[in-house]
Amino acid sequence: MSFNQIVLKNLRQNLRHYAMYIFSLIVSIVLYFSFVTLKYTDSINNANSIGIIKKGSVVGSYFLFVIIIVFLMYANQLFVKRRTREFALYQLIGLTRSNILRMILIEQIAMFLVTSVIGIIVGVFGSKILLMIVLKILDISTSVSLTFQFPAVTQTVLLVIVAMCLIMIQSFIFLRKRSILSMMNDSSKSEATKNNISIAEVISGILGIAMIIFGYYMSTEMFGKFASGMMFTPFIILFLTVVGAYLFFRSSVSVIFKTIKNAKHGKVSITDVVFTSSIMHRMKKNALSLTIIATISAVTVTVLCFGAISKATIDDNVKLSSPQDFNFTEQKQAEAFENKLDKAHIGYDEQYKELERVKVMKDSFFKESGGTGNMMPTEMFITSNQYFKDKDITGNKAKITNLAAAGGFAQHNDQGIIKLKSKPDQSIKVIDSNEDVHFSSEVSYAGPVLIVSEDKYNQLKQSAVETKHQYGYNLEKQSDWKAANKIAKSINPDIQSQKTQRQDMNDSVGILLFVTAFLGLAFLVAAGCIIYIKQMDETEDEIPNFRILRKIGYTHQDMLKGLGLKVIFNFGLPLIVSLLHAYFAAKAFMFLMGGSTMTPIYIVMIAYSIVYGIFAVMAFVHSSRIVRHSI
Repeated sequence: MSFNQIVLKNLRQNLRHYAMYIFSLIVSIVLYFSFVTLKYTDSINNANSIGIIKKGSVVGSYFLFVIIIVFLMYANQLFVKRRTREFALYQLIGLTRSNILRMILIEQIAMFLVTSVIGIIVGVFGSKILLMIVLKILDISTSVSLTFQFPAVTQTVLLVIVAMCLIMIQSFIFLRKRSILSMMNDSSKSEATKNNISIAEVISGILGIAMIIFGYYMSTEMFGKFASGMMFTPFIILFLTVVGAYLFFRSSVSVIFKTIKNAKHGKVSITDVVFTSSIMHRMKKNALSLTIIATISAVTVTVLCFGAISKATIDDNVKLSSPQDFNFTEQKQAEAFENKLDKAHIGYDEQYKELERVKVMKDSFFKESGGTGNMMPTEMFITSNQYFKDKDITGNKAKITNLAAAGGFAQHNDQGIIKLKSKPDQSIKVIDSNEDVHFSSEVSYAGPVLIVSEDKYNQLKQSAVETKHQYGYNLEKQSDWKAANKIAKSINPDIQSQKTQRQDMNDSVGILLFVTAFLGLAFLVAAGCIIYIKQMDETEDEIPNFRILRKIGYTHQDMLKGLGLKVIFNFGLPLIVSLLHAYFAAKAFMFLMGGSTMTPIYIVMIAYSIVYGIFAVMAFVHSSRIVRHSI
């Protein structure tokens, strides 16, 4: 048999193993080509379009480049490792390592050539779909034409060449470090030769769990107790959670499985043999891959949550800039605006509010912490209940509003007493609070506002440090907005209407959602394919064990439960860890943004889990088929 025949036969035999790898490679190329194409599409990058689209596509393409390269190298490492016995046999029949490298090179060229052509062809249509999606998100009305950009093809080919070169270097290093004997024995190595639980394992396992828990605790107190080290806290949390996850997978899980096995005193079922035994015997090797998968998944969910939270907090951020359609802080400008609206016969509803900045003598409503992040005001704004008509606010009873303006920096109790400087000093009882934004950051200095009764307001006003005015105008008909905006600009060229602010924020958040969604898709495909390949690798390594079980009387049906539990372990455990990582990271971000609902986070997590579950089902079906055919 000639070398070329060996290469072709080998490629055909391994094609079924490369199916998921090839699919993920095509998806990666389609996503990358589509993102790069957006940079060069004239219809959205001309002077009349929004430049942020181009910036978003550039950032997305850079991130995708790195993600795809890392994914391909990791997937190739798994494939090369599972083929070590095959490479050893080739050397025994006379092939040199150079021949094997040539074989790998030919395989890679064939796969990359086919996937690149398919990916670019599909990417032409994919770029149009991406463009339609981003224009829909940004609410831009324009026609979308199907375009083929040669610069995008050049960058995609560059990605493929870089990936191939790195993969060949990786394969060369792998083969050079191993002898024929070591490659023959690679797949039969067992890591857990003893059932006894060592002290080092217990300490390492406890340390891993403790590091993860402390990392989560630090994330909840990032703006509280650990606020003084804000620059370093995120990196410490990252270190604790990633290293903690590795120790958890390496030691904690091993200790749990060994404890269960020892508790059974040697009485094991077929499920135990298929499930726990195989996992215990390769836990150290699995620890790193499970940590990588959990980290990739956590990054994916976190990025998606950031986008979803940003979208959910748009209303509050818009109101912080302009609570009404148009807002002024100067009386002369407000009067001029009213006069011109009246002359133009534009109907409007005026909402005037006055605020006073007063000194705080004592406070039991806002929480104090050791850090610098929490807000313990020495001064705060008050306003009169005459603007809110709240029946509960009477006498010394008051409510706090505008809390969303301070984000997570205004931690507070449900109720409390705030003593304000006056003649005499006034003790105000805070009976309730809310996140509603009624005042722009310009007049409230992006802080909470205390709503007091009209009598108390007039008393406190005498000792106020500063007085602020907010003149707000809501149009009766939105069809008058263009004319009203022109009038507002003629009075104050720097004014930004609520509609303009909302459009700007929708554009920015829209691009963020667009980029994070598709980066999340790339991460998801990468993580799903890596764990799928890993599951296939483990199943094929254990085919001799399944054959032995069949010879002693066990059927394929008997082995299915253990096989299913193994798939749940490989997919479920890193998923749970990643969701926990992402939950606390997203919660900290939401805290910073001043969000009040966890719904966006839960939606992202559920959606991610469903897609992840699809990969798990595919892996189980494929593993079951391999076992059935092998026995």
